[in-house]
Amino acid sequence: MQTKATGTYLISVHPRWASTFFLSQNPKSIELRKGSFGASLKPSDSIAIYATMPTGKLLGIVRVLKREILPLDRLWQASQQGKLARVSRQQFDAYYANQPSGVGVWVSAAELFPSPIALSNLRQNWGRRWQPPQQIQQLTSEQLRVLNVAH
Repeated sequence: MQTKATGTYLISVHPRWASTFFLSQNPKSIELRKGSFGASLKPSDSIAIYATMPTGKLLGIVRVLKREILPLDRLWQASQQGKLARVSRQQFDAYYANQPSGVGVWVSAAELFPSPIALSNLRQNWGRRWQPPQQIQQLTSEQLRVLNVAH
């Protein structure tokens, strides 16, 4: 079995925000995270977006433009006061409470799968104990082949 690492990663996103990457008007174009999230992400890598429960489905893929760690005031400005992340100032401040800085991952080229892939199907193909990542998971070429996604 081929298990070579790829430039495609998988992240878990709350359903409220996961679907906003794929909107036709003003889609979400920056993912906000904490700590050292996505330290190995490079421009042109891909990120598969998994919507957490109750949705429990892999929705599609986005392309990484850049990843930056910024002081919170600069991150807020860079996100166009939350517009690009589709968050309010109150949500931003609550998420980053007691944090000196935040991670912004700018994305584009969102590609919604014709049929989202349910968690049960992912487990059927990737192992019944497979769990969506808390942070980020690099996918193998075998995992991508199972998804029938060329990235």
